[in-house]
Amino acid sequence: MEPFKHLFITLTDQHIAIVKMNSGKSSNLLHHDLMLELIMAFKELNEDEEVACIILTGNEEAFLAGPEIRELTGISVSEAYDIANKMKALQSLIVHSSKPYIAAIDGFCLGGGLELALVCDIRLGGKNAIFGLPEVNLGIIPGGGGISRLTEIAGKSTASTMIFTGEPIQAKKALELKLVSEVVENPLESSLMLAKTLTTKSRLAIATAKKLINRKHWSANQQEDLEQELYAFSLLFDYPDSVEGMGAFLEKRKPIFKN
Repeated sequence: MEPFKHLFITLTDQHIAIVKMNSGKSSNLLHHDLMLELIMAFKELNEDEEVACIILTGNEEAFLAGPEIRELTGISVSEAYDIANKMKALQSLIVHSSKPYIAAIDGFCLGGGLELALVCDIRLGGKNAIFGLPEVNLGIIPGGGGISRLTEIAGKSTASTMIFTGEPIQAKKALELKLVSEVVENPLESSLMLAKTLTTKSRLAIATAKKLINRKHWSANQQEDLEQELYAFSLLFDYPDSVEGMGAFLEKRKPIFKN
């Protein structure tokens, strides 16, 4: 596997690939280059017969704290659509992989970071993990499946509250809402223990079970919902509120929305 600038990939003796994301920022942002590297890495790992399970993790401060806002500021509708479409392609590599993906979540898991985690097969959260979809504060909406997947997992009322307010939730609440299957002291260590157990099972049985589990999540209706979300996300970049929201974020002030 070719070396990456923003990913550190380790393959253990138990056929477990640990993918550590490092955007180059302490807050760990999902910028364009990191997204492209994740796409390349997931393609290679999915095809590597030596790999039975993939663990995705970040640093102590953040699994992923959302996008690089500067990359979104002032972009066109078509550019926004391209970004969201790359996120869709990235998520598809997880969903359609025969291998289990485990998200080991510590620190902030926001925006695109939460959307990426939600497509992983299993999510383990640290006690200090923080989850949220704060896009409304930027004058936009989640564009990577966050609306449909959060609604499906946590229900309409909870999803509406989180998305309308943009307010984050703590790990304990995330567990109650089934955003994570467990809250642990050390997410990476616990994920490794779980992955070691999975590698002792039949790969064919796990692949078959995963395909059936994901049928509902990646059905024709779900695909249509995701496409509608992607399209709506892109259109909002044609309105002044997105410019104001992102400008306010970068200038560290409260936005004044007009629409």
